[in-house]
Amino acid sequence: MKKYMTVRRLLSGVLALLGFSSCGDEIGESPCEYGTPYVKFQVKGKVVSDKDMPLEGIQVIVRQEWNNDAAYADTVYTDEKGEFMTDELNTVGIEKQKVYFNDVDGDEHGGTFRSDSVSITAMDRKEMEEGKGWYRGKYEFVTREPVKLSEKGNEDDAAGV
Repeated sequence: MKKYMTVRRLLSGVLALLGFSSCGDEIGESPCEYGTPYVKFQVKGKVVSDKDMPLEGIQVIVRQEWNNDAAYADTVYTDEKGEFMTDELNTVGIEKQKVYFNDVDGDEHGGTFRSDSVSITAMDRKEMEEGKGWYRGKYEFVTREPVKLSEKGNEDDAAGV
């Protein structure tokens, strides 16, 4: 029985070492799972009203379009020029990312605007860094034109929305 436990502990130790060493030199920068392709990216752009006025304080959320969990999202806000820029993000695939725009401050910055969203595939994509191995590179996505949010009008109140 003692021999069995010793062998079991030895095998567990060897397997643990193999698991840690299989991640290669990029420990800390690569995703937790070995063998998972990943890509880094950043999203930037501008948000304006339907009258082409820059909108400040618009919440911009970047997340996978099929996962609405806030834990997997990056949230930033537009500045006084209506511009936004996310931190560097990483994911296993950028094709399914979506950017959501929400007016969360009400009338504070010039009116109340409807929410909207844009698929990341509808943005201009620029390769910033070439990938190697499981790392697929770093990309920058920029809105082709400013995202226009239309103002909520009195017709919404009349309709009971």
